[in-house]
Amino acid sequence: MTNALLEIGCEEIPARFMPGFLEDLKKKAEEKLSRERITFSRVETLGTYRRLVLYLENISSKQIDLSEEVKGPPAEAAFDPSGKPTQAALGFARSQGIPIEKLSVRTIGNLPAGQAGRNYVFAKVVRKGKPTEKVLQTLFPEIISSLYLPLAMRWGELDFKFIRPIHWVLALCGSKVVKFELAGIKSSNLIFGHRFPSPSGRGESVKGQRVRAAELSLYKKLLLKLGVIVDQNERKELIKKKVEAAAKKAGAEALMTDDLLTEVTYLVEDPEAFAGKFKKEFLEIPQEILIISMKKNQKYFPLLDGSGRLQAKFVVITDGCKNPKVVEGNEKVLSARLSDARFFFEEDKKVALKLRIPDLERVAFFEKLGNIYHKSERIGKLSEWLGKRLGLDENQIKLCRRISELCKADLTTKMVFEFPELQGAMGRTYALLSGEDPKVADGILEHYLPRTAEDKLPTSPEGTAVAIADRLDTIVGAFSAGYIPTGSEDPYGLRRATHGIIRIILEKKLDFLLDEAIEYAYKLYEPVFLGYLFNKGETGYQNLPGIKKDVLEFFVSRLRPLLLDKGMRHDVVEASLCGFNDILDVTEKASALNPLANEGWLRGVVASADRLSRIAGNAPHDQVMEHDLIEKEEKDLYELYLKVNWEVNENIKKEMWAQAARELSRLTDPIEIFFDKVLVMHENERLKTNRLALLKSMEKLYLSVADFRKIVIEGEKK
Repeated sequence: MTNALLEIGCEEIPARFMPGFLEDLKKKAEEKLSRERITFSRVETLGTYRRLVLYLENISSKQIDLSEEVKGPPAEAAFDPSGKPTQAALGFARSQGIPIEKLSVRTIGNLPAGQAGRNYVFAKVVRKGKPTEKVLQTLFPEIISSLYLPLAMRWGELDFKFIRPIHWVLALCGSKVVKFELAGIKSSNLIFGHRFPSPSGRGESVKGQRVRAAELSLYKKLLLKLGVIVDQNERKELIKKKVEAAAKKAGAEALMTDDLLTEVTYLVEDPEAFAGKFKKEFLEIPQEILIISMKKNQKYFPLLDGSGRLQAKFVVITDGCKNPKVVEGNEKVLSARLSDARFFFEEDKKVALKLRIPDLERVAFFEKLGNIYHKSERIGKLSEWLGKRLGLDENQIKLCRRISELCKADLTTKMVFEFPELQGAMGRTYALLSGEDPKVADGILEHYLPRTAEDKLPTSPEGTAVAIADRLDTIVGAFSAGYIPTGSEDPYGLRRATHGIIRIILEKKLDFLLDEAIEYAYKLYEPVFLGYLFNKGETGYQNLPGIKKDVLEFFVSRLRPLLLDKGMRHDVVEASLCGFNDILDVTEKASALNPLANEGWLRGVVASADRLSRIAGNAPHDQVMEHDLIEKEEKDLYELYLKVNWEVNENIKKEMWAQAARELSRLTDPIEIFFDKVLVMHENERLKTNRLALLKSMEKLYLSVADFRKIVIEGEKK
């Protein structure tokens, strides 16, 4: 066992990409090590904006030997009638590096009409594992080249692409350098420290510093002497402590959100915190504007008093600079920023928010999908439709319409143009200043929630309805126009929008049929679609059934991992997604069925569901004629089916999925008796059709609960 260490030194990587980069580096390393049959106890990734680090702990000194059987030519081609090997057999043995007598013959496959399978020659080959050091010579460059690049650069005359130009590569296996060349850079055992030396002498050495062995603790200590805290978790914790200390010294508390803390962590290698201040007159500007300006533009931590009110102070994190005079420059920059913000705010206040609505006609939505003014109209109609299904009263629906009219109006303001992150927040502020109902103002802000996976949800019923309507309108429109996410590409944030709808529905327990909502949202686009087609001289129309199917499948693709993350079995989730049309129903169904997956009675339900589906597929219809039931077993089964059908449907109405599944178990034994005693494929066509109809009816009953065929019973494989 030994350790391996890889450091990719490059120009400054944007902080927002670093968490994903390190996660991808870890994932690719684990995948490729496993593929190459190299064992390991731990894979860890570290990084700063100038370096990506991969540490492999306790990796095997060589690949695991591989024993495999290789299929050769057919036996009749490998040996003549007397059993003597032909050139085909000799050549195959030679290619596999084994003596001819080590070849074996085995029958595989089955031919049609019950004929015997064909005989083939096989060679059992043992491939000795290569030393890990040799494997890493190709594996390290492969890992680097395989990383997902949100941005790609080429430099010099090289055809190689990376997120930023590479300046050095450290590659060690134990104490030996793993030799390879990438992007014109030869790997070595040298690293470089912080770019700017500190007064204490810590900083980059032009010649580089030698790392003698792939030991993580020694490597981190060496970098620390060079002015770099390479472990992002250690750096993040240090920044947090220093910000808190600087805030306490300034007599305040820091507003420290995790997103800002994470971003700053990847902006520095040697953090130092200083408290600064700005003119108190800027506090007349709404607090949201000041906070966003400090966080988004300057990466400062705003300071609050004990009651949560913003103070005219902030904390800045520098990278290796220990001189307090650096604060003066930051204060001047922030003052200029806030002066601009104040100007934008004063100018925006001169126009009431409702007077900005016509300007939305000049704000584009998607190509082929009109403008934001039309989108606001659609959101209003869709939120009204949703509100009625969610039980909102007439006054709440009226508020939905007003929120929809105004929710995008702040996009035309100077403030949101300068600070896009303030959309919604500024809409709320300007709505209040314009004399709008406070519930309308709150709804304007809430309809953007949740912005991220961990963000809070809208609290009001009106804000909730408009939030769903806004996202659903975007999803349906984008799918209709062909803007469908592929692979890792999702430029219009449709996955985030879908996840937001799912979160709102699940956490607020909202119940409505998704296909109806999709269809209604789609029909609101008719004027846009027809106008676009007519302008293009085309006569066709969009494919509503296809769009509905694609959007539902897209929701399934986002809902499935959420259910699996809750600890639900994969097969139970797939069974529950049968006929997906209701996010809340599917989630509650999966939660109810998951504990039942190993109960004995469920084995019979699964077996019955599987048998019914295989035979009932030939049924022309599911209408049972009682007068055509002549055998006692089919009469008994039909009579029981009617009782169970009623009970199951009553349980479904009450969303009691576990009870519905248990009711189906009453049919298990009677179904077996039916198949044992009754000939389904009777020569009398009328009797056969009626029996198939009975089976089809029961199949539909089972599927109304779940697709039990998907459930894997312990000890069985499907």
